[in-house]
Amino acid sequence: MTYQSVIAPPVDRVTPWEWARRNLFSGWWNTVLTAGTVLALSLLLSTILRWAVQAHWGVVIDNRRLWLVGLLPLEFAWRAYWAGGLVAVAGLLTVVGARVRVRPRTVVGLWSGTLLGVVWLMAPVRLDQIGGLYLTLLLAVGAIALSFPMGVLAGLGRVSGLPVIRGFSTMYIEVIRGIPLLTLLLWFSTFVTLVSGDALSRVERAMIAMTIFASAYVGEIVRAGIQSVPRGQVEAARALGLSSFQTMRTIVLPQAVKNMIPSLVGQFISLFKDTTLTVIVGLTDLMGIGRAVLAITAYLHDVTEVYVFVLVIFFMFSSTMSYGSRVLERRLGLGER
Repeated sequence: MTYQSVIAPPVDRVTPWEWARRNLFSGWWNTVLTAGTVLALSLLLSTILRWAVQAHWGVVIDNRRLWLVGLLPLEFAWRAYWAGGLVAVAGLLTVVGARVRVRPRTVVGLWSGTLLGVVWLMAPVRLDQIGGLYLTLLLAVGAIALSFPMGVLAGLGRVSGLPVIRGFSTMYIEVIRGIPLLTLLLWFSTFVTLVSGDALSRVERAMIAMTIFASAYVGEIVRAGIQSVPRGQVEAARALGLSSFQTMRTIVLPQAVKNMIPSLVGQFISLFKDTTLTVIVGLTDLMGIGRAVLAITAYLHDVTEVYVFVLVIFFMFSSTMSYGSRVLERRLGLGER
C-alpha cells in the first residue's frame, strides 16, 4: 500500500507595495484614476473633519439622559442603567466564551440569569415610560427574539405535508409580507386599542406588530433554507428509519439554519432600523428623542448634528450585528467545502 502526502499549494505572499503596483498603478490610466480618487477622498474627509470639529455637539452632550432613556422618571433611571450594564456584561462574557469555546448550556444559563435580573430591575417601570436608545433596543431585541420561533413555525408549516397547515402558513406569510410595516403599526395602535382598551401599552402594541411583520419574512427565509438541503439526505434519513420529526430536527434544520444565517441577520438588521417607524404611533425611541430635542429653542439649528448622531448609533449597532454574523459564518465554515 502506498501513501501519498498532500502538498498544499504555494502561498503567494505579496508585499503592500507590490499589491499597490499591481492593482492601483498598473498603467497610466489606473495611476491617474487612483490619484484622482485619493484627492477626492482627501477633500471629502477634510470637509467632514472640519465640520465635526466646528459642530455644536452640545445637543448630544447636554441631553445624555434623554438620548439613553428618554423621559423615564429620574427615580427609575438607575434601574435602566443597571439593567443595561447587566446586558453589556453578558454580551462581553458571551464574546469571551465564544473564543474559549464554552458549552452552549453555559451561555444559555448566563443569558437566562441576565434576563431574570433585567426583569426584576425593570418590574416597577411601565413600558410607556421608556424612551431613547433603551426603547429602540427593547423593541428590536424583543421583536427579534419573538419573531424567530414564530418564523420557524411558519416556515415549517409552509413545507408541511398537511394541506391545511401548509395553506394557513402560506396565507399568513403572503398576506403579512404584502402589508407595509407602517400600516401594521397604525392598525395595532388604533384598532387593537378599540378592542383591548388600555390592556396593552403602546410599546407592547408596537412590539406585537413588529413581531408579526418580521416573523413572516423569517418564515420565508426558513422555507428557503429547508429547501436548500439536498432531498437525498431526507430520503436517506427516512430509509434509516427516522421519523419526519427526527429527520427535520437532526438532519434538515441544523443545515438549514447554517445556510440561513446571512439572510436572517440581514432581516434582523432591517428590523432594528425599522424601529424608527414607531415615531408615527407616538413612541419616543432614538429618532423620537431626536425630534423632541430639535423642538427645544436652543437646538433649533442643530438638525445636522442630531441626525448624524442617530446615523452613527444605528451604523454602530448594525455593523456589530454584521460582524458577528461573519464571525459565526467563519466558525461554522459557511461557504467552505
